[in-house]
Formats: sequence, structure tokens, C-alpha cells
Amino acid sequence: MRGQKKPKHCVFCNPLDRIVYEDDEFIAFHDIRPDATAHLLVIPRQHYGTIKELTPEDMPMVERMYTIGQRVLEERGFSSPNETRFGFHRPPFNSVHHLHMHCLGLPFKPKRAEMMFPGAGSPWFMPTEHLLRKMLGESIP
Repeated sequence: MRGQKKPKHCVFCNPLDRIVYEDDEFIAFHDIRPDATAHLLVIPRQHYGTIKELTPEDMPMVERMYTIGQRVLEERGFSSPNETRFGFHRPPFNSVHHLHMHCLGLPFKPKRAEMMFPGAGSPWFMPTEHLLRKMLGESIP
């Protein structure tokens, strides 16, 4: 699905009224079901499926998504690494098949949502830093 024509029913490919940032390549917007004080998503405008489809050539895109995510959270008062979390759900645990990075301004709301976005990563969630290291060929659990 990498960079292909957008599917008919991809909710992220359509304009949204929750947009907080946009440029020619990316959009950032509020998650419709926030799990933290601030919960934003950063997506590429071009349709990509999931993190499984990324290659080392996609690293600049992921780095740019991370930069945008840090910026939009900082604009909302979240700048310390202790109060932010960034990452991607791993297939099959992603609910939408369009690459999207979760940008979380902590604390979690409700507290149990922390299980969905563990800072150390899990079989269902990969922190952005881990994804970037994996794209460099490092072994990541």
C-alpha cells in the first residue's frame, strides 16, 4: 500500500476539521478518541499502510513526522521527554491502515491508556525512537 492511490475508506486521507498543522507533505490533527491530555496524530499526505512497509529510504519521512509531532506538542505546553511519548501501533494492532504517529502529551487519560502506549515498547506499540533505530538496522525487541 506504500504510496499508492488512496483507498476509498481511509479516514485519514480525507480533510479533517481537527487539523493543527499542515504542509505539502504532512498533516497533524487531534485524535478523535484522546488517550492523554494532548493526543495528536501526524500522518503523511501520501498514503502509506503501516510501519511494516517502511524501508530505510523512508527514514527522512519518519524523522520529519517526529519533528512535527514534537513541535505541535511543544506548542501545547509539552516539551519535556517525561511529559511526551511518540510512536506507532504495530500491525495488526493499528486501527486505521494509514501510517500515523501518535504524539501524546502526558498524563494519560484515563490512566489505563498507558498500557496502550508503553514507553519501552511492546508487541503492539513501537516508540518512534525504536522505529528509527530499527530502520538503521539495529536489533529492537
